[in-house]
Amino acid sequence: MSRNLRHVLLAGALIAFALPSVVLADDFKLGMVIKSTTNPYYNATLAGAKIAAQETGGEVDNYGPTESSAKAQVDIINSLADRRVTAIAVAPSDPDAVVPAMQRAAKLGAKVVTFDADASGGRSFFVNQATSDSIGRFGAQLLIRELGPDPKGEVAVVSAQPTAANQNLWIEAFKDEVSKYPGLKVVDTVYGYDNEQKAFDATVALTTKHPNLAGIFAPTCPGLPAVARALESVDKGHGKIKLSGNCVPSITSKYMLDGTIGGFYLWDPSKLGYVTYYAAKALVDGKITGKPGDSFVIDKGKWPGTYTIGQDGQIITGKPVEFTKDNYKDFNF
Repeated sequence: MSRNLRHVLLAGALIAFALPSVVLADDFKLGMVIKSTTNPYYNATLAGAKIAAQETGGEVDNYGPTESSAKAQVDIINSLADRRVTAIAVAPSDPDAVVPAMQRAAKLGAKVVTFDADASGGRSFFVNQATSDSIGRFGAQLLIRELGPDPKGEVAVVSAQPTAANQNLWIEAFKDEVSKYPGLKVVDTVYGYDNEQKAFDATVALTTKHPNLAGIFAPTCPGLPAVARALESVDKGHGKIKLSGNCVPSITSKYMLDGTIGGFYLWDPSKLGYVTYYAAKALVDGKITGKPGDSFVIDKGKWPGTYTIGQDGQIITGKPVEFTKDNYKDFNF
């Protein structure tokens, strides 16, 4: 090797040593650990994240079980950590079960955040679609609207799973809103475990157990359309039992159009995925550290803006949006 070549190589090595460790846009990859690959909601969050990846030159993909399982999520997080994926965004099925795997991933060098649903620890921050309180109260208000100016009767909840932290917070806010109306009583909460058939069966059983049921709140996708289908199967659809909840329009709007769902809503899951991607990348790039008050700017792209971590460790991306006969075709998810 010539003296000049040795000098060039040595100089390059010294420069590389002196520079801080950064991840170039082309090296950034986000693994989104979702509750279920069969839930179309997460196709929409991934679509938004892919827009962000195209804007920055990075990569993103979904990883999840075919049926909601905390153990499966733990295995996936461990696998992504072992593969040294740059950043991991988790939508936990169980807020506690995933924490040790998330902590391990962080020790191995991955930046770990949560989105859509939060964990009890092990993450830098939580990217949330809207405040949990607003989501639950909005569902209650839609159901109460359908029950009329002087709402009376028994209402029930069909949720995804008992360990779903986000849905539990929504249900808590829903119940608090309903409690403002003395004529209403929440009599039961049942679970469909993010499975259409289980949600269908749970709803049929619910109508048998409570024959005087006046309304149902179903904060679950794909559970909501399954609840609607179940009500129609037992001749309780088309407004006989009032129904509200949240899910994507692509599989739910038909039941709104035929009158079985009185009000359904969501937020923009594509924007949620988009902001989650940029937030994780800002964390990797050192633009934010995860502390309350940290903010980053998307100065151009599909959803530009300044996004700030609140005192509760959340980045809020939007507000609930009701889908109606006039607007549901405007949402391509």
